[in-house]
Amino acid sequence: MKNKKRKKEKQNGFFKEILIELRDSIFFEVACNILMFIPRMMIRLIKNIW
Repeated sequence: MKNKKRKKEKQNGFFKEILIELRDSIFFEVACNILMFIPRMMIRLIKNIW
């Protein structure tokens, strides 16, 4: 009985899973954009110097 209750408590709801997935994808997109922003700015800087 106790094991069944623990499994149900650990299981997240549908909307909570969607929110977690959304949050993770937003963090991933922001991280990728920051990582791609740095080389783009370096290339633009080099082009402006030449």
